[in-house]
Amino acid sequence: MKKQTYISDAKTLVRQQHSGVLSTHSQTVEGYPFGSIVPYFMTPEGDLVIYISQIAQHTRNIQANHKVSMTIFDHLADDSQASGRVTVLGDAHLIDDALVVQQYFSFFPQAEGYQQTHDFMFYKIATKRVRYIGGFGKIHWINKEDWNRELADWSKVSDGIVNHMNEDHQEAMQLLLSHQFNIEAKNIKMLSAFCEGVHVQADNKIYYWPFDLPCITSTQVREQLVKATHKARAALTPEAC
Repeated sequence: MKKQTYISDAKTLVRQQHSGVLSTHSQTVEGYPFGSIVPYFMTPEGDLVIYISQIAQHTRNIQANHKVSMTIFDHLADDSQASGRVTVLGDAHLIDDALVVQQYFSFFPQAEGYQQTHDFMFYKIATKRVRYIGGFGKIHWINKEDWNRELADWSKVSDGIVNHMNEDHQEAMQLLLSHQFNIEAKNIKMLSAFCEGVHVQADNKIYYWPFDLPCITSTQVREQLVKATHKARAALTPEAC
């Protein structure tokens, strides 16, 4: 399997899921790992962001040792050994970034209420290395240099695309949802536009649609969306007899 293919597959899995197993170094039972389920989202660059309480055990562990890992897998897979999973190893540090906060709460709006309780704070897991297993025999290490992307002002690109799609292209998003996921929805909203794909919320459920090719400009993202819309319309339109 070519490098870019398994990197793309690994990132698709990470963006499709919204929680994973955070492993930290236990301070209560020294020398042992401590695992906990934590929601996350992945930044455009490829780092993970988590929102955790300062009184939680895993947060106390991070404060003592910032080296962590996050294991992500398809929770609905029938055979977890045969399906894909990703482990991101990195260094977790406190961050204060308004753009990160906005993006996180778009995925987890219920978490906004946590700001008033339990002293929740944002941490970014700066990627050190990634382990991807795509199934039996598909095992790869991915270096930081290959995983992370250096992107300037991607938030502006993403905001422009998201606003444009939500304001002017509801029909296109419904076509994509019908073609890709076989669903009809009343309330549709695009949440994000990344280099690798977009998140669309339909009736309170989030769907991730990966692009055929990674994009680095807004023009490339629009080209991918237009191509996918045309393909969906053609597939869903009955042929004339």
